[in-house]
Amino acid sequence: MNDEIKRQILHLLAGTICTAILLYLPKEQSLATLVLLFGGISFIAYAHSRIGAVPFISQIIWDVERGGEKRIAGEGALSFFLGVILASIVFFPFDKMVAVGAVIALTFGDGFSTLAGKLAGKHKTQGDKTLEGTIGGVVAAAIALAAFFEPATALVAAIFGMLAEYLPINDNYTIPLAAGIVLLILI
Repeated sequence: MNDEIKRQILHLLAGTICTAILLYLPKEQSLATLVLLFGGISFIAYAHSRIGAVPFISQIIWDVERGGEKRIAGEGALSFFLGVILASIVFFPFDKMVAVGAVIALTFGDGFSTLAGKLAGKHKTQGDKTLEGTIGGVVAAAIALAAFFEPATALVAAIFGMLAEYLPINDNYTIPLAAGIVLLILI
């Protein structure tokens, strides 16, 4: 459990940094910065797999990666940043705030759904997901989204984002895309 808490803290921190990048940098600079972050993480993952243990970095990677993700070092972080980049590229041409909202839904919805599910989950829904985790993710994402969107819009985007977590595709891709589509429709 302790490793999962570390993992979700890093998830929330990375997502908050990505949100700030999208909010405060111009479009081209924010996308370039996100791609550079992805490239840096890719390089570290490659170095870790080819060279072996990289002091400090390797310990972080192995501490926070889930068992099934250890076939590629940093797989969780790579898919997270790729999801952020894809959502940003897809939604930026329409509306910068939709890209920001998509990343917020991923950051807070996914991060808190895991924590709520692990800490309070009693009712299994699918695989390792729980009703309590889904509700926790919806609440957290809706609160975070409400800082930028009307509360009803934030809630609907949070609900659809968290329901997309149940699709048989990596949720780092489905959550921001579903939330972003809802935001495009509602704003």
